[in-house]
Amino acid sequence: MNDTASGQAISKHDKLMFWGCFIALITTAFAFVSRLFLLGEWGGEFGLDPAQVGELAGIGIWPFAVSIIIFSLFIDKIGYKFAMCFSFVGYLVWSVVGVAAYFVSDGGKGDTDLAYKMLYWGSFLLGLSNGTVEAYINPVVATMFSKNKTKWLSLIHI
Repeated sequence: MNDTASGQAISKHDKLMFWGCFIALITTAFAFVSRLFLLGEWGGEFGLDPAQVGELAGIGIWPFAVSIIIFSLFIDKIGYKFAMCFSFVGYLVWSVVGVAAYFVSDGGKGDTDLAYKMLYWGSFLLGLSNGTVEAYINPVVATMFSKNKTKWLSLIHI
């Protein structure tokens, strides 16, 4: 198969890698959106004041930017595989910690302070994982489709 705009042959492997990167980016978007929708729920469930809810919102965002910068600077040295594994483990840990926070709080009757800390640090790790995805998918797609980078980078971010 050829990319008609550039005449570049697209292998089955390149297509699979593209779709893998696309799914990783969708995972990142879902992580951002699901946390956003859960903030109000967490406020009520854990008895958080508006400042704490705001802290949970912020801690899921700024690590995203930091990890994009840090991983982008060192991605060629540490390797794409390490970055992919880091983001996967981060998503996995976030999932476990996020669910565990509900059990720790026991509907507001348990240790809500510990539950808040779990959500806080889990959100921090999730933000780092989200940024790591951006740091590796962009150079992977740009390298695979070097003759038509703009098109393929635009497609992956639609």
